[in-house]
Amino acid sequence: MAKTDDIIDRLVKDLEPVRKGALHRLLMRALVSGFALSSAIILLGHGLRPDLSVALAQAAFWAKSAYPLLLSIVGVVALIKVARPGGRPTGAALQVLVIYMLLTILGLLQLNAAAPAEHIRLIMGISYWFCPLIILAAGAPLMAATFLFLRRAAPTQPRLAGFVAGATAGSIGAWVYSWGCTENGLTFVALWYTLGILLCGLIGASLGKRLLRW
Repeated sequence: MAKTDDIIDRLVKDLEPVRKGALHRLLMRALVSGFALSSAIILLGHGLRPDLSVALAQAAFWAKSAYPLLLSIVGVVALIKVARPGGRPTGAALQVLVIYMLLTILGLLQLNAAAPAEHIRLIMGISYWFCPLIILAAGAPLMAATFLFLRRAAPTQPRLAGFVAGATAGSIGAWVYSWGCTENGLTFVALWYTLGILLCGLIGASLGKRLLRW
């Protein structure tokens, strides 16, 4: 028993308490670097929308941009929770559902106010087939950053943590892309932005199972 106590004493004698807020600072540093790379991908590979000055005066643009931004905020809070042993993002699913339903309602109101000939454009746009892929590309550096963060933390549910990391990365990437996307349909956003974010989450869950094991 004495030998066991000696081993424990040697293991803990050099330990220092973690500074308050260290986990939050670690995540913020990771997100800043990922955000910079994501912005570079959109600015250099896609560019800002050419009519941005006009779009800034449109409520639809701000609703489109607010959707992934709100999801990002929910995601960052959830990411902090799953980074801790046994942590679960309690309430995050309900918050995401409320945000999605609000966007869907706004999209249906927009469709109702538009001429029938405009409905297909507001739903499918001209970029439905590559919009989720751009969000994947924009979210990739953010996913790498969030995974580096989680590998320095202590998640005990790797698949869940990976999904949260991927979905959060996709949400931030989608917000960055919203400044370059020329689509104005809120139903378009509800369908194709959400698909891109969900794909990021599923990829994150798959990677988390392998990369976030202790």
